[in-house]
Amino acid sequence: MGVSQHRKRWMHRCLGLGAGVLLAAASSTAWAQVPVARGEVEDNASTQPANLTTAKLENSIGTRCALGEGVPQDYALAAQWFRKAAEHGYGKAEYNLGMQYYFGQGVPQDYAQAAYWWERAANQNISAAQYNLGNLYFMGQGVARDYQKASYWWQKAAANGNADATRNLAVLARMEPAVLHPGPVAGPVAASVAPQG
Repeated sequence: MGVSQHRKRWMHRCLGLGAGVLLAAASSTAWAQVPVARGEVEDNASTQPANLTTAKLENSIGTRCALGEGVPQDYALAAQWFRKAAEHGYGKAEYNLGMQYYFGQGVPQDYAQAAYWWERAANQNISAAQYNLGNLYFMGQGVARDYQKASYWWQKAAANGNADATRNLAVLARMEPAVLHPGPVAGPVAASVAPQG
């Protein structure tokens, strides 16, 4: 596989450019989704402005390590840099680290850890993380199967313009009409799963 093909494949996985509707495809794998607005992922962070600059740089280094841009490709090193940025509360890095755990790139594959990091990013309004977290709840990967929580996260993603979340909600409404409601859902993943590192 050529460098540009490998780069595209990694970008599809780590930046959520892969597509596919989980329910429509009836797949056993959660699909990563494109953030609706590029800016939504770029500057969301639960950190101070000075730390945001550091976190963006750390995330950028992680991305270069994962892609092999200017450095030898190294998923383990990429995961270390994503973790540093995620620990600053940088939403994009939290999302990327979740992707690393979901696909087992540079870290052991761990759906519970993917859920933990995606929930942190989802709480910063990263629609791709909201969508992926909904998929995990729907499939029961790394979390207990819970259609209400899947609905909750898909509703948030749909509100941010994620068309696949909207389609998943329509399918879920046909499957389980009583599940769909806009109320809050108790029991966040973050409370039940501690980050590994």
